[in-house]
Order: sequence, then C-alpha cells, then structure tokens
Amino acid sequence: MSTRLTRTTVEDLAPLLAILDPVYPETLARIAECLFLVLRDRLPGEPADHARLALDQAELVRAELGGSQLYLAKGKEFEMTLRDRQILAKFNGRNHRALAHEFGVTDRHIYDIVARRGREEFERRQGKLPGLGADDDDSEDES
Repeated sequence: MSTRLTRTTVEDLAPLLAILDPVYPETLARIAECLFLVLRDRLPGEPADHARLALDQAELVRAELGGSQLYLAKGKEFEMTLRDRQILAKFNGRNHRALAHEFGVTDRHIYDIVARRGREEFERRQGKLPGLGADDDDSEDES
C-alpha cells in the first residue's frame, strides 16, 4: 500500500472529496487521490482545479479501461532498474563498498550490476555472432 496515501489526511484531500460522488468506485477514487496529490504538489494553481483535473483523469481511466481486468504491477523491477541506473551513474570503478552502503545492498550486488552492464554494453556494441547463441535456429542448412 502506498505510504503517501496512508499519510494523507482528509483535510489534504478536501478539494477532491468535495466533488467526488460518494458512490464513486473505490479504486478509481484512489487513482483520483493519487493524481490530485501529484498535481497539487507539482503544479501552480488552485487545489479545486487540481481536484477537477484529477477526477477528469480518473474518468478517462474508467472510460478507457473500465470493465477490463486490470492488473497494476508494483513496479519492483522498474524500481530496481532505476536504482541500478543510479548506482551505475555514481560508479567510478573504486567505490563498490560506498555504493553498497548508500543503496543498502551487498558489495557483491554492486559487482553484479556493473558486470551485467558491461555484458549488455558489449553485446550492444558487438552484436551476437551467429551460431553462438542458445536461441539460434538450427535449421540453417535445410536445402
């Protein structure tokens, strides 16, 4: 569950709650709440305008995706990828231990991230040689 919404008070959401129908679907209301908080915190203007825009966006989600079985991933892989990108941006070749401490992972994990990036970069630059990959088509000489 989002810590942002659990820390949010009714007063914080008052502009949105003032226009939200009491029978509005709970999931869409939570989406509107999330959108409202971001709009309120990042855009200039009146909270009532932010509330209206958040509700409009939630309605767009309802209109486009309503009735479907929607699964919202927690995004752990994206977060890890984001964290890995931050680690790589700070990596200087000599700061494995400091990065491990800063990001709450082991030294070995830092080495693994750097090695994986090296392999990906090598493959991107060199390409894969035909006949060396496990997924190559064995039916090359069928004629």
